[in-house]
Amino acid sequence: MVAKRHHFVPTCYLEAFCVQGAKKKASDIYVFDAVTRKDFRTSPDNVALQTDFNTIDLEGHKPDAFELAMASVESDIGPALVRIIAAKSIANEEDRILLLNLIGLLHIRNPRLRERFRQFRDRVAKMILDVAMSSRKMWDSQVQNAKDAGFIAQDADSDYDKMKKDFNPDAYRIEVPNEENIRTEMDTFDHALPLLFDRKWLLLKAPEGSAGFVTCDHPVSLIWSEPDPKRRHLRIGLKFKGTEILFPISPHLAVIGAYELENGECDITEEEVASCNGTIILNSHRQVYARTMSFTYQIDQNKPPRKASELLEDGRFKPTP
Repeated sequence: MVAKRHHFVPTCYLEAFCVQGAKKKASDIYVFDAVTRKDFRTSPDNVALQTDFNTIDLEGHKPDAFELAMASVESDIGPALVRIIAAKSIANEEDRILLLNLIGLLHIRNPRLRERFRQFRDRVAKMILDVAMSSRKMWDSQVQNAKDAGFIAQDADSDYDKMKKDFNPDAYRIEVPNEENIRTEMDTFDHALPLLFDRKWLLLKAPEGSAGFVTCDHPVSLIWSEPDPKRRHLRIGLKFKGTEILFPISPHLAVIGAYELENGECDITEEEVASCNGTIILNSHRQVYARTMSFTYQIDQNKPPRKASELLEDGRFKPTP
């Protein structure tokens, strides 16, 4: 039977944020949902997933071929995360490499980025179609080219007047095949991974007894090192100097990657943990995940940290398109 429920945030990562069962096996995770404005506990198997996210339709390949390939990768990443958490260190080179691969995959392969890619393709396609329909001569030329290339049948109904009358861009939605999404993502991953290795990585350790870090359905936060309102709408990228990547590994560990840092470890305060949580919450797509209901977060640096119980009433916690 082919599995249809595909996780875009792997369960081997989410298990570190779970409430542990009596037999030391991962149990439930606390979920805060920005759409339903509800919090609940559930298995990590039930979150951060999308039907057919990895399904492909390629001759000679099974529909779940890529899903199985990703599962194989995660079978190496999962134990590496366990070792990092146990050692409270990313000094082991092999485990560090696997951690950076996970960060790269999570940064690039997610529903939010896919939808932005689809929207871009949608806008471009509609612009092209609008130009093609600007005149009968242009339309007939483009239709003939499409027929010659075999994209549409020779006897297809392509009457200009009829198409012009019925054409409504808002009535159409361009969809991108999964195979194209996956190809684009893996090409981008190949370019992104060296940029992650070029950064220096600082391991952050939450205080003993702290509720610690939360995570979310988009756990790789790429932010400017120095917040500046003027930069809010500027393009940001992995290759840019003056940027940081924040990634929670477990409730007690997180990493920051930047070109200007030095590799190392750092014990941080409860308030600094809350600030990290604020960044993670703002970067979430829809859901925030935590081991306990007692974490704190800070979005406004001019105000004190807030409690987890206040998150669902906080208007800044909202789904991102």
